[in-house]
Amino acid sequence: MNIYYQDILERIRLHYQEMTDTEKLIARFFLDNQKKQDFSAKILSRQLHVSETALFRFAKKIGFSGYREFQYMYEINFHMPKYTNDDVVQKILDTYQKLLQGFNGKLEMDKINAFCQSLSKAERVFIFALGSSACAASEFKLRFMRLGLQVEVIDNPHLMQMQAVLARPEDLVIGMSLSGETREVLGALKAAKLRNVGVTLITSNRRKQLQELFRHVLIIPSIEGLSLGDNISPQFPLLILTDIIYSCYMGMDSNYKTALLQDTLSAIQAEEPNDRIVF
Repeated sequence: MNIYYQDILERIRLHYQEMTDTEKLIARFFLDNQKKQDFSAKILSRQLHVSETALFRFAKKIGFSGYREFQYMYEINFHMPKYTNDDVVQKILDTYQKLLQGFNGKLEMDKINAFCQSLSKAERVFIFALGSSACAASEFKLRFMRLGLQVEVIDNPHLMQMQAVLARPEDLVIGMSLSGETREVLGALKAAKLRNVGVTLITSNRRKQLQELFRHVLIIPSIEGLSLGDNISPQFPLLILTDIIYSCYMGMDSNYKTALLQDTLSAIQAEEPNDRIVF
């Protein structure tokens, strides 16, 4: 499969939920199609029983200037040589490198340090997250519980709302949403904020409205289609930020936190069974 072709498929999937029923019909055709044919608007409108205007709107919705540009890029797959597995692997590695470069010099360290101060003062920490963000939140929980923090990951929308109501001002609520558009997470953060609870949103969404809504927003780099998880894990930038926060947090009182870490690790090792089978 051609790499450019795969990028177009990712773009279709990314915008699929925003489409009308007619646009979704067109999208499914291009997602499912595996053969070269006449993709002209005139022919395809008859085949799919849609208007040529609908094809134009579909192309615009996924970021093209019009249907003819989309058609040209889509048809490239059937005229160019197929890429090998080595090419695909290289693309994945390049994507990781691109994300890593996105962190370089673009992190707002003053906000991260302020966040670490909030972590150190919080009696309890609740992380609201869904999907792949919840997986990254579990890693955050594991890392910081070893340093003595009480961290709970909540990945159920109903429980998020209940915990937002029950949270106290001395708690800290963190929302993880790569897109910054996860309605359940944002709604629960708003509910916690109304109760004077410290709230921080971790997202790749740079919309000004989010930063006005939540005073503490940590921005992470992303690329188009990352939330789909087709090529690399969407957790990647969240995990990198977790490492950065962890290091900064440890540096605030390294001797004390190192001692805590050793205590928790010793407790874990003490629970491990000694009757391991040796081959």
